[in-house]
Amino acid sequence: MPKLNGLAERMKRTIMERVRSMLAHAKLSKTFWVEALMTVLYVINRLSSVPLDGDIPQRMWTGKDISYRHLSVFSFLAYIHVAKDQRRKLDPKTRPCIFLGYGDDEFGYRLWNITEKKMIRIRDIVFMEEKTIVDWEIDNKFPTTESSRVDARPN
Repeated sequence: MPKLNGLAERMKRTIMERVRSMLAHAKLSKTFWVEALMTVLYVINRLSSVPLDGDIPQRMWTGKDISYRHLSVFSFLAYIHVAKDQRRKLDPKTRPCIFLGYGDDEFGYRLWNITEKKMIRIRDIVFMEEKTIVDWEIDNKFPTTESSRVDARPN
């Protein structure tokens, strides 16, 4: 019975509190809870752990040293480069996205493409860690009502 394992239940509650906090801070809808959860777990696995005598779980599993240079702030604005063959002469060269987490490989990122309303995974991005989606909406003169916020994921 899972309820008999108090340590596991406490960790589960802690993780879900972090997910809830990240979504609230980012002003993202609950539909992004999986992305927040995956980001929380990604970071937890790269922090020192008491049961491992201060070692890092990811280093224990892979045997590789851990780098923190690729970490970024959840939900902050990022811009991706649009390849020349995917745009016309006067189209923008970048697209705004929301950083939602890390991809499967070492330095890939998971992003929500604001204009196309879809998830993408990419390596080559520029982070704007001082701006959130709300700042982007204000800068682009979009209303900040619930209808304009990012609140739906594609099926």
